[in-house]
Amino acid sequence: MKKTIQLALLLFALVFAFQVDAYGQRGGKKKSDTDKYFDESGGFAHRLWYGGGFTLGFSGNSFSSIFQFGLSPMVGFKVTNEFSVGPRLSLLYLLYRAETGTVDGVQTANLFNYGLGAFARYKITRSIFAHVEYGFDNEVETINYDPNARDWVTNRQLRNNAFVGGGFNDGNGVWGYEIYLLYNVLQDDSTLDLPFDFRFGLTYNF
Repeated sequence: MKKTIQLALLLFALVFAFQVDAYGQRGGKKKSDTDKYFDESGGFAHRLWYGGGFTLGFSGNSFSSIFQFGLSPMVGFKVTNEFSVGPRLSLLYLLYRAETGTVDGVQTANLFNYGLGAFARYKITRSIFAHVEYGFDNEVETINYDPNARDWVTNRQLRNNAFVGGGFNDGNGVWGYEIYLLYNVLQDDSTLDLPFDFRFGLTYNF
């Protein structure tokens, strides 16, 4: 519950930023340089940037194989030229194929992992940025074949994440690419997974 409240407060801050802008537009005072930047008379699309990464992989052994493909889109709202906040979504598809050890032989399963989070990012230089993110992932933890039901039975895990880190972004001023490394400070000590998350993706208008 505490983690859910924290995510709600972060999203509330984003909504509050929109409201402050709308209120400022109704004033009749002479605009300063800051006011001009926050002028939304032509729409706020110029303050949005878009990004996303992808995952593609395959692994296998004598008994099973996994093919995975994932997308992770994100939208940033530029509070200032340097500081931005926004949501990030991740969706991962897994095609699992394995020997069941029963008369059914080899069977396949279509699995999905998904996550939702909110991030804040600050440009230290034109290319170097700091990144923090809070969210959750809903993932398949275990999968077993039930010979009675003649189907796969899965157990899922809801995992909270809080990432801190930074990265590098470069491009032609409109389209760009980025690589960044994050550390999950909420990583469960009982898991064998490493707390590091290495990401690569593309950006537009960052």
